[in-house]
Amino acid sequence: MPGLTMTEKSHWRERIAARIDKAAERIKARHPALFDRLTREAHARALASLGLAGAHAELEAIRAEEATLARRKKQAQKSMIATLRSTPIEEVTDSFTIRYGSELALPHEAAEAIARRQAAHHEQLLADDPIGREVARLGAEKDHLLDTIWLAVSPAQIKQLWTKVAELLGDEPTPLEREALAIEPTMED
Repeated sequence: MPGLTMTEKSHWRERIAARIDKAAERIKARHPALFDRLTREAHARALASLGLAGAHAELEAIRAEEATLARRKKQAQKSMIATLRSTPIEEVTDSFTIRYGSELALPHEAAEAIARRQAAHHEQLLADDPIGREVARLGAEKDHLLDTIWLAVSPAQIKQLWTKVAELLGDEPTPLEREALAIEPTMED
């Protein structure tokens, strides 16, 4: 039986990755509050560890003040229209929306630093939670999926080399990688 082509390996990688994604999403769907809390906590830890918590809180306060001012501005605009139309203010529709972005206006550099630090804190928070560890385990399997597929169809020499490199680096194979390494190589015609 001949080995898989690159196209076939890519296909199976995508299919297995989709199954892993679905499994992780099912776990997340059963525990949405947990993952919302972990995201908020990771964000708060990122701000604190970068020393940006105070400045970020100030920006949030300013955004709240801006929202109050926007409501006052809209009310004043509606009042003007009501006066011009000689109608009660309650009859004036909100046809002149004012939209603000959902995020604070942060400097690009600060936003990137927060995102990187938040990701690190989020990873640690996932590792500290049993459900989070399961989702992280599935993510690790997905990240190693292409290597796993290649290992499953590789000759014994490649599998031995892969094992030696992992030992040298102190890396533990994922459960699927262990299974792939245990598959006996087929004889090619």
